[in-house]
Amino acid sequence: MVLSVGTSVSRWAVFGLIGLASGLRTTPGSPCASTCSPTNDTLPSEVVCLDSEYNTTEAGRKFEGCIACQLQSTFVDDASRESDVEWGLFNLRFAFSSCVYGYPEKVSDISNSCPVACKDLETSVEYDLDNPSGENIETWCDTASFADNEITDCNKCYNLTSDETHPQVYLANFLESLRYNCHFQTPTEQEFPITPSRIFSESLLPSSSADLISGDGGGDNSNLALIIAMPILGFVILLCILALACFFFIRSRRKKARRLRQPAHLHARWNDTGISTPQWAMEYPAQAQGMYGPGVYSPESQQHPQYAQSPGFGFGFGFVDNDGRGQEVGYSKAVEPVIASPSTAYSPEEKGPQAHMQPYPQPWPQQYEQQMYFPPPPGNGKGRQE
Repeated sequence: MVLSVGTSVSRWAVFGLIGLASGLRTTPGSPCASTCSPTNDTLPSEVVCLDSEYNTTEAGRKFEGCIACQLQSTFVDDASRESDVEWGLFNLRFAFSSCVYGYPEKVSDISNSCPVACKDLETSVEYDLDNPSGENIETWCDTASFADNEITDCNKCYNLTSDETHPQVYLANFLESLRYNCHFQTPTEQEFPITPSRIFSESLLPSSSADLISGDGGGDNSNLALIIAMPILGFVILLCILALACFFFIRSRRKKARRLRQPAHLHARWNDTGISTPQWAMEYPAQAQGMYGPGVYSPESQQHPQYAQSPGFGFGFGFVDNDGRGQEVGYSKAVEPVIASPSTAYSPEEKGPQAHMQPYPQPWPQQYEQQMYFPPPPGNGKGRQE
């Protein structure tokens, strides 16, 4: 009887220890303690590897609920400065290592080619996995083997399992979440930017090329829209610049052509004799004087060449202004010189007609009328014979 009682007590003690040992690592005093059943170390018994097991098994639902609570928690232990976000990411790394590499303990017998594609990441993922602490929980990010190209190849392989009988796309999202936090470490007392609903999804997360926004994943969409819009906007700006350049170039060419067609301003040619005197007139002044002299434009000189060289003679000459109106200018009359003798003085009243000088003959019209000859009108032949 005593033996049976002792056996029952020892059996319940073992079951109690197993129940206390079952759980996921979290921050002391965390509000997620009730969800995660916290222990000092995450156990392989709390890990599942297939996407379907996170919805169909108790362990899978518990793991997803604990990780979702930790990644959305802002709790930080004041003594150790450990946060729920850090331990949530550690649990993701623990699950990935257990399912892919079987470290620290193998939890699945699923066979595919992805462990081979992810082989180069094994050293970095397993770094300090069996001895985690607040001081080394993120130092594994600095290992050389945790390279972006290796992570991308591994993610592509597990993303292809979505068409297989046992898909494991969740593992690819676990690894992508780890890469994001290594590139863009989550600040203290802030939630993890990638929501748990996107991590526990068969839709592959995009590569961590930019800092994400906390929320429902709208930040990724906005970043994608920005990436698409930037080249288009740049092309439009380039077209506007080219259009403005063409406009100002054509405008300057037209202004230059207009200036070349217009004559130079008079003020710009001050003291320039060529503005009024032709070049040939400067080279041949004698011919110019003869061609443009007053005798050429005098009507009397044209009809009577003998008076063309007489200065001051005739009625004048005519010319046409720039506005097209004709003008006539007369010569000044000849001034009769007065000759006074030094020994003889007389007043103007005493001056006789002989004192007047006539340097020129009578006006040409009277002389011309005296010398004009008018022939008789033509008659018949008889009149001429008579």
